[in-house]
Amino acid sequence: MNPIGTTSVAFVALTAIFWGGWVVGSQTPEGQEALAKAYEGFKVDLQAEHEASLFADDALRAVVCGVGAGMREGRGPKPCLAVAAGGRLFIVDAGSGAADALETKGIPLSRLQAVLLTGADQTRAGDLDEIWSFAAPQRNNARLPVYGPADSHRMIQGLNDAMGVGPASGLEAWAPAPEPGKNVIVYEGDGLVVSAFTTAQDAYTGRVGYRFDYRGRSLVVAGDGRAEWAEAQLDADVVLHGADSTNFARLHETDTNGLFPGLAQLAEAAAKANTGTLVLTNASENPILADMQVREARASGVDDVVTARLGMMLELPLASREVNVRPL
Repeated sequence: MNPIGTTSVAFVALTAIFWGGWVVGSQTPEGQEALAKAYEGFKVDLQAEHEASLFADDALRAVVCGVGAGMREGRGPKPCLAVAAGGRLFIVDAGSGAADALETKGIPLSRLQAVLLTGADQTRAGDLDEIWSFAAPQRNNARLPVYGPADSHRMIQGLNDAMGVGPASGLEAWAPAPEPGKNVIVYEGDGLVVSAFTTAQDAYTGRVGYRFDYRGRSLVVAGDGRAEWAEAQLDADVVLHGADSTNFARLHETDTNGLFPGLAQLAEAAAKANTGTLVLTNASENPILADMQVREARASGVDDVVTARLGMMLELPLASREVNVRPL
């Protein structure tokens, strides 16, 4: 039976227990306790089912747990992407509000292998200490590896000092230090390879991107870097990238701040790199900007383009070349 069917049967059974208990005397302490146990058991089963589905070895999956990194990012959780493959969980960027978003979506941090930062700044690491606090009781290892630019070492040490953790716990800083055109593998196992990359432009500004390859499927997370120049994007099934909308800037008679590449530039590079689905990550909660970005990207030659939304799941099945986009 599929997960939906199992859950439905459990819900019907639980409903029967509830009404049966009400009829026979759930108002008694014994009846209330029985109902509480039944509901708690249902919640545990539902979470186990949810986790099994998320980490099933039939696909590479990513869940948007935070969006926006520029001037128009809105008030929701900041950059965060949870990637599940090979029985492991990786979090790319840990912006403010990301920890609560992960908990709300029921993403288990017991499987968290590492946090990967695309930049060493507060926008991408605002909830790093919260994620460690949430994950520490669930993980076997109290040391949580954090990969990022060289500048992230100092920031991570400061967080450890602020949390008052000893050498046996807390955040463990790693700087893969990729060179332009030379990726560095940060994890390999169970058919999954995670590699860090940079470009000449990004190396100068301290930005790193990451590519996930899992049994023939691939996903690239570029943050606000210049992945349109990176070989790491070649033939990727999905590329997540920030981009500026020229039309939005003209509408408001403002200049783009130069943080992101232009959509036409990004779309042209995506077409040359044979990118599958392009996911624009900095439209955030602004529906006008999101619509403008999609229209502008399509007009520039990219047909398969969407904007990242909080709670969006990207599912890349191993049995096909499809990219399924749906709410978690």
